[in-house]
Amino acid sequence: MNWPPIDVPILGRSGLIALIALVHIPFFVNFVMGAPVIAVISEWLGKRSGDARYDQFSKHLATMAFVTVGVGAFGGIGLVATNIGLFPKFFATGAGVFFWPLIMEIGAFLMEAIGIGIYRYTWEKHKHQTRHFVIGWVAALGAWLSGFIINGLASFMLTPGKWVQSKQVIDAWFNPSFWPSFTHRAVAAFSITGFFMIIYSLWMARRSKSEEEKNYAEWSLRYAGKWALIATALQFFPGVWYLTSVERGTSLAAPEGSVVPKLLNGQLTFFWFGGIILAATAILIVYFLSVQSPKYGLKPLGRLGLILSVLLIITTTAFMGFTRERSRKPYLVYGVIYGNQMMVDMMKGGENAPEASGEPIPSAGDPAAGQVVFENGICTACHSLNGEGGSIKALDGVGGRRSLDELHALLLTPPDGMPPVTGTPQELNDLAAFLSSLQ
Repeated sequence: MNWPPIDVPILGRSGLIALIALVHIPFFVNFVMGAPVIAVISEWLGKRSGDARYDQFSKHLATMAFVTVGVGAFGGIGLVATNIGLFPKFFATGAGVFFWPLIMEIGAFLMEAIGIGIYRYTWEKHKHQTRHFVIGWVAALGAWLSGFIINGLASFMLTPGKWVQSKQVIDAWFNPSFWPSFTHRAVAAFSITGFFMIIYSLWMARRSKSEEEKNYAEWSLRYAGKWALIATALQFFPGVWYLTSVERGTSLAAPEGSVVPKLLNGQLTFFWFGGIILAATAILIVYFLSVQSPKYGLKPLGRLGLILSVLLIITTTAFMGFTRERSRKPYLVYGVIYGNQMMVDMMKGGENAPEASGEPIPSAGDPAAGQVVFENGICTACHSLNGEGGSIKALDGVGGRRSLDELHALLLTPPDGMPPVTGTPQELNDLAAFLSSLQ
């Protein structure tokens, strides 16, 4: 049954999914990838050096990872539920292409969840024993396998690559931007974990009562800062690699060509370079207040600065996610599936186009009926009106810039990148009338 599309006020459908992803990916996917690895390495350092501070850090990090896995499951469910409700055809296509990898992801998630739980709750009994290290690495392997699989689906949406011709899952998974994207996410996992553990150190300092506890908070702040500083600085190299892979992967995928000009010299440039500047600022703050002078970092102004650095890195993550999302527009899968969930090859001169239906196109349309078509359709995925909707192009006053005949012709023969208008000839005519009324 074809249910009417679900309307999401203010954010829009893509915006809601992007918001859930923004919370889920850095807080849960990236953190859970980085936390088990850093926890096991810290435990090993504690055994090797005899410094109990490494053990305390590792134990607390394992606890946080275990809680995060449990809470993060709800974020994953939220992403699945919203995609099913808002983009059912697209979700069905994605699930069909990645069916077996998604089944594997369930196993990887169970491996990480059970592994992290066992690692944490056998800490006192098996700390520093080989079996405990093995359990920790198994948990980390599960988390990385989960990220490995999820990255395949996420990168496929921008660079579908050879899958367009072969329709083989291996080509969809290992698409042109898969490896640079995964490397980027892997380094980001340590960066995000480091920044979150800076917050942990500030919290430990705030609740410390003895001199020993204060010394531990200072030590942990420097230790967490090193992870955050090094990993964030290293992001530059996979970032450049990713950008070049996107250039190759999108240049021939759609009539619009590469999306890179949108990032480097277009409407998304502010967010792309803005994210880089914010990350660089966060690095400087962490270097001076966490690595070089943790004592000053634990003072009131220093704490504010470090909290700001965490907010900056989260904003950077949001900006980069936003640019990836918007650079695909008007596609859900670049060059393959339009924002209206129709396959590109099905809509090239397809039977859904009004002029191909064999029905005469009326000479006049109803603006009120056209407004209903506009609001219930996919137009707002790319276009905004009165400040609401997509960011590709605003339609305010479009009726004063184009005549009714020009709007009608544009809807009949959309430019490259604009999905063909589906529906009846009358609906197309009503939509043209509505747009013409926007003076």
